[in-house]
Amino acid sequence: MTESPVTIARKPAFRVSSPRALLAILLGIAAAVWMLVDKPAAQPNRSATTPPATQRLQLTTDEAVWQKRWWIEKTARILRGGYGLGPGDDLNSLLALPEEEIARRFMKDVRFGDSILDFNMYFLGFKVDDLKDDGVYRRPAFDFSNAVAAAQALLTGGNYLKLFDLEGPFFMPPLPLVPDDPPAPEDAGLKLEDLRLKAIDDVEAIFVGLHELGSKPKPPAAADYCDKFGSIIDDSPAIHDKLNRAFNDSEIFTIMTRGRVLIEPLDIIARAHQRECLDQPKAKASVKNLTAAAWAALDRYYRAFGEILKFEPARYKPRTVLDMQPFDLSVFNMDKWLAFGFEQSTALKNSSTNYNRRRGAYLLKHFFCDDLTPVGFDDPQQHVGGAHGSDTPCYGCHFKLDPMAGFFRDHGTYFFDYATEQTLTFDDGAEIDRAKYSTAWRAPKGSGREWSTGYVRSPRYEDHNDYGTTIEDLTRIIHKAPEAKRCLMKRLFEYLVAEEQTIDGGYLDELTRSFEQEAAKDSSAAMKNAIVRIVLSNTYRQSNPDPRACYDHAAGAKVENAPPCRVAFILQKNCSQCHSGPDGNAGLDLTSWVVAPDGQSRTFPHLNGDRKQMSPHETLTRMSERLSASDPNIRMPKLMVMSAQERQELFRWVQEELARIVKEAAR
Repeated sequence: MTESPVTIARKPAFRVSSPRALLAILLGIAAAVWMLVDKPAAQPNRSATTPPATQRLQLTTDEAVWQKRWWIEKTARILRGGYGLGPGDDLNSLLALPEEEIARRFMKDVRFGDSILDFNMYFLGFKVDDLKDDGVYRRPAFDFSNAVAAAQALLTGGNYLKLFDLEGPFFMPPLPLVPDDPPAPEDAGLKLEDLRLKAIDDVEAIFVGLHELGSKPKPPAAADYCDKFGSIIDDSPAIHDKLNRAFNDSEIFTIMTRGRVLIEPLDIIARAHQRECLDQPKAKASVKNLTAAAWAALDRYYRAFGEILKFEPARYKPRTVLDMQPFDLSVFNMDKWLAFGFEQSTALKNSSTNYNRRRGAYLLKHFFCDDLTPVGFDDPQQHVGGAHGSDTPCYGCHFKLDPMAGFFRDHGTYFFDYATEQTLTFDDGAEIDRAKYSTAWRAPKGSGREWSTGYVRSPRYEDHNDYGTTIEDLTRIIHKAPEAKRCLMKRLFEYLVAEEQTIDGGYLDELTRSFEQEAAKDSSAAMKNAIVRIVLSNTYRQSNPDPRACYDHAAGAKVENAPPCRVAFILQKNCSQCHSGPDGNAGLDLTSWVVAPDGQSRTFPHLNGDRKQMSPHETLTRMSERLSASDPNIRMPKLMVMSAQERQELFRWVQEELARIVKEAAR
């Protein structure tokens, strides 16, 4: 379903240009002050819907109005690209509307596109402080093609889950006005846009001259024409320098390198020279074929720059997300662009020692919310070789890191695709035989697959894993994986509320289930609905929340005397089948949270052989051992595949609790 954006006059959020704007700001401040007064601290295990005895059960009419005004100002700022209430907003009319309708009205504002693009970049791990300078998009705003495509889709009722696509359109930013480096003396005084035209024309003249030489009524001798081709090939580094002097690093390492703007025309020349002049005596070379190659090189170069120059800042001035235009990739003889731009290419370098593992770790963290905390692993059915396979602590990460890294086995420096090359170059300048390099991901005999590349949840139970070969396969895996949609909802909660705010796992699962069900029909509507659910949540309404507390829970969740909300749902989901109630296995009840024997701290009910409560330290130590064990007879939950994300979160919590107990004992 398509929602038409409402254009609102663009003004800075804090510029006061009318009494109404000043009133709106004062109302927001007053509401914020009210929210800080007469509100008790939240409890980590208390339902936010069950107020303590000291809290008034119902707000007065005036208090409710101030609270709603505070909520409106906060929501306007979040959903309209950082712009709060302004002179174009009728506050009284907004106060009369239900909150859901207010949120949906803000999402029809053209500035909502900036909020979604900003969130998409947050999800991808590359959020910037400001998308714009004085209303003009900064270069990083264009750098993440899947982020832009998804934002545009959300605004037009398309497929928002383009955010998960690792290949797609290319959104080129306006060409820069300021050079990275000072110009050479011969270029001094030229504006950068004039220098670009000069450099483009200088190189174009080389291809034009080569073609005109072969097109003369009386063509040159074959050997002489071969020598001309050879001189251009020998001069290739200087030709690259001649062109690159007019472009900044971000253009050189993306369009120039990945788009092969000059590389491909020179390769056309080199291939023709090899075929006509080196594989046979130069005297037998076909001048006609060489002339055709010169024309093909010129045509490739000319078409590429015809498209690139459409993005000169004098012609291309996008002011909204919908104004961002895709680049015509056909001039590069491409139909899709790898969604890793200059920022990611710079941050995710592939060296001759990390073998794409940095890129694999990035995918796991940002698309699956798996930060690779080493918490043991399920023992594989077969022995694992290699340096990391024989080292248990290392294999705890590498069993899933290496298969993910393998998807990028053909991509070297700056994600350049070397699939058709014999040699691959790393970002550290080292080179390796590509076929030899790829053997690191060859699947073992009898596995039934060619490559050990995929999203691996368990090295023991392979039916839980998703394998693939190409970047396209990885995109399919991300779209299919429930972990990716749960990660999206987790990041959305963090973005709208606070990154450090604890979220109840059951509530997160409810958000994810609703999103998945709705996204199967309309992912844009599903995303907007998820935003509405969160801005209407109890957590979002808190002005000064306790980051350890959960203010929203799954329907029917036990909150009184339950374990801390950070782990309560994880325990309920993975452990309660065996460790629940007074008769839990090993005398351990992981569904309750009681006063410890010291009368001060709290712990799980855990009885020893004499039916006496064990110390919190002993209970947590045993939990830590079983969570991180690799032996299937010891590892808990027994004979189950617990998600890496939940195991990591529970393990971290256990370690933090143990550290707290030790610290308190030392006082």
